Amino acid sequence: MEERKPAKEAPYFMIQSVDRTLMILQCFIDERRPLGVSEAARMLKLNKSVVHRLMLTLLTHGYLEQLKNTDKYMIGPKAFELGSVFTNSTNLVDEGKKVLIELVDRIGCTAHLAILEKDSVLYLVNVEPDHLKYLFGAVGQRRPVYNTALGKCLTAWLPEEETRRVLEHCTFEKITDRTITSLEGFLEELERVRQRGFAVDDEETGFGVRCFAAPVRSKDGDVIAAISVSGYGVEEEKPNDIGLTVKSLASQLSRRIGYFAEP
Repeated sequence: MEERKPAKEAPYFMIQSVDRTLMILQCFIDERRPLGVSEAARMLKLNKSVVHRLMLTLLTHGYLEQLKNTDKYMIGPKAFELGSVFTNSTNLVDEGKKVLIELVDRIGCTAHLAILEKDSVLYLVNVEPDHLKYLFGAVGQRRPVYNTALGKCLTAWLPEEETRRVLEHCTFEKITDRTITSLEGFLEELERVRQRGFAVDDEETGFGVRCFAAPVRSKDGDVIAAISVSGYGVEEEKPNDIGLTVKSLASQLSRRIGYFAEP
């Protein structure tokens, strides 16, 4: 269980009770499981009674729910409602859903839309091939940058110093024989991504699993997101065709949100 260290010097505008309340919600986001008051207090190094009052306040407003016959809490429906406001009001997400459906229809594997959030890949939308639904299996989850096609796309067009900052604390864990295990190796891979216009995860996170991703650009030409297709069914013998299909649909999504020049 990871303990979170409070900021040493809070900005002048910071309201302590609000800051602590949001830190509690962050615990639930990070842990993705029910938590008790004592556990949350220990993780945040805060007084148990303070955390208890804040969690009761969140409970009152529906941002937390208490599990029956236990002293543990979990994220409540109000938190989901708040998140849905973001996904339903963001043009990128709304248009991205349409493009992902087409991508699944063409390739037949799971498709994702993600952004770079701090030092990880954050999934916004995923569409499954069997029933073309927007499922929540990956939505809101995070993945490492260094071993995902999405992560490669989201960093390939950043200035190198920014990419180095994003990966400053990356451990480059070797998962398979094809996993990139160093920053320099990752930077070399990004050059190949820029040349192709799409990124590939070729069994870097699991044997038999492949992923192809391409960047999505804003009206200013900045890479703000990426889409991908992944799974065991992604055919190894047609990697270029799949990559070009993902690239084409990523360009289509870029145009839908205002980018009119090819990258």
